[in-house]
Amino acid sequence: MKVPFFRLKFSRSEQKEITGVLRSGWVTTGPRVREFEEKIRKLVGTRYAVGVSSGTAGLHLTLESLRLKKGDQVITTPYTMAATAEAILYSGAMPVFADIDPATLTIDPAQVKKKITGRTRAIMPVDIAGYPCDYDRLHEAVKDLKITLIADAAHSIGAQYRGKPVGSLADATVFSFYSTKNITTGEGGMVVTDSRRLADTVRLLSLHGMTSSGWKRHSGGSWRYDIAELGFKYNLSDLAAAMGLGQLARFEKMQRKRSRLAVRYLRRLKKLADYIETPASGGGLSHAWHLLIVKMTPGRWRIGRDRLITELEKRGVGCGVHFVPVYRFSYFKRSLGIQAADFPASEDSFKRVISLPLFPDLAFAEVDYVCDNLEALVKRYGR
Repeated sequence: MKVPFFRLKFSRSEQKEITGVLRSGWVTTGPRVREFEEKIRKLVGTRYAVGVSSGTAGLHLTLESLRLKKGDQVITTPYTMAATAEAILYSGAMPVFADIDPATLTIDPAQVKKKITGRTRAIMPVDIAGYPCDYDRLHEAVKDLKITLIADAAHSIGAQYRGKPVGSLADATVFSFYSTKNITTGEGGMVVTDSRRLADTVRLLSLHGMTSSGWKRHSGGSWRYDIAELGFKYNLSDLAAAMGLGQLARFEKMQRKRSRLAVRYLRRLKKLADYIETPASGGGLSHAWHLLIVKMTPGRWRIGRDRLITELEKRGVGCGVHFVPVYRFSYFKRSLGIQAADFPASEDSFKRVISLPLFPDLAFAEVDYVCDNLEALVKRYGR
């Protein structure tokens, strides 16, 4: 059997929505983007939502809305996709990294508190694999301080933190709709917030700082417009939004399948508890199960993580590693001078993590095949 790390299949729902846009003759930012924004806004319980071209664009625009200056600092985690740190650098601010809680792989609020200075303007935590950060403790860390909390929720649409949906837990939250995400538009993202000022600024900056969109002019508005700000080309298209609307129509069904697959994994891996550490779950937090990240238990294996991935791939099982911490990349080493020794929890986790296949089209028999092979490898290489 071959079990890929990820497999994407679309339904008639997406096909119908995309065909409708093609027939309309309008494929760039227009009414379908507004419809998609409204449905995401309602899903997560915020007052505003702005569609953008990627999660990275959403992070960048949200930071731009803060009018950051050289010397301003934004605290984030090194255990993330490089895009998180890149967005901070795009804005002209300096990323400051706080280590993670090794149990959850999310940023440690105690470490965040130690990193806050008079130059800290924002904190950008990252929900890992679909598991939310400890938002209560993060809010406590910035209590009575003029520091904006911006959630990088690229993995966690559909998750909840103590009964509240991810998206409603920070001053602004950014979702990604990249092809592998729980909702995809191919490429795309969304900024959600309760701040009208922030939403208006993000919308303005997302399309060159223009005061009138192409759709508004096409629909009978004046041809006149102003460039009010130095903006970017970060708008979401109607064609992408149509795909997202099709995905939303079956989002709950896909989420239920992800959850059932995760339960199957956790049940099967329980017998390997001495060798495989399973993801954090529970504690009043609901997991979106974007990824299923396990860790090799130290001292119980005669091979390392990379060799284990190679052995699984020989058996037809695709795996991933989430994430390579940003301090391991040459650019960040060179430009920021950060090193592994400063982040022991991130470094230890990185050396032991493996992401197993998890996607709605995955069959339960494929989960069993993955677990059967892990069991075989434990017998062969376990201590």
